[in-house]
Amino acid sequence: MQKDVILFMGSHQTGGTVEDDQLQLITAGQYYQKNGKHYVIYEELSESGKKASKNTIKIYDGCVEVLKSGEASIHMVFGLHKKTLSYYDMPYGKMMVGLETNHMNLTEEEDRISLRLDYRLEVDYQHIADCEVEIRIESKDICEVSLG
Repeated sequence: MQKDVILFMGSHQTGGTVEDDQLQLITAGQYYQKNGKHYVIYEELSESGKKASKNTIKIYDGCVEVLKSGEASIHMVFGLHKKTLSYYDMPYGKMMVGLETNHMNLTEEEDRISLRLDYRLEVDYQHIADCEVEIRIESKDICEVSLG
C-alpha cells in the first residue's frame, strides 16, 4: 500500500432512537504500517463546518480503533463481541458512548484494505442505533473515483 490513499467510508444507522440515517465520506489520507498495525490518518470537517478534525484509524489483531480530535473528540475501540466505553467530548459537554461489535470483516490486498463493522451504539447506557460501517482504503494511484 502506498503512503497516499483515498478513504471511502459509509455508515448506516437503524433502530433505537434514530431514524434510518446514512452518511458517506470520501477523502484523502496518509497510510503507514508499523509493527503489524495499519494506520490511516485523515481530516474531515466538524459538524459545525468551522474546523477540521484530525482522525486516525488503527487496524490490528481483530481490533479497530478510531481516534477523532478537534471540536469534538473520542477514542472508539471495536473488538469482536466486546463492549467498550468511551467519553465523547464535545464543546457543550461529555457523553458516555458504548460500542458493542457484533460483526467485523477485514480484507487486505496489496493496494486496498476493506473493513466492515456492525455494532450496537449506546449513549449514556441507552440504545441509540444499530450501525453498519464500511471503510475502504485504496492507494491513490490505483483508485478510481466516480461521482455521479
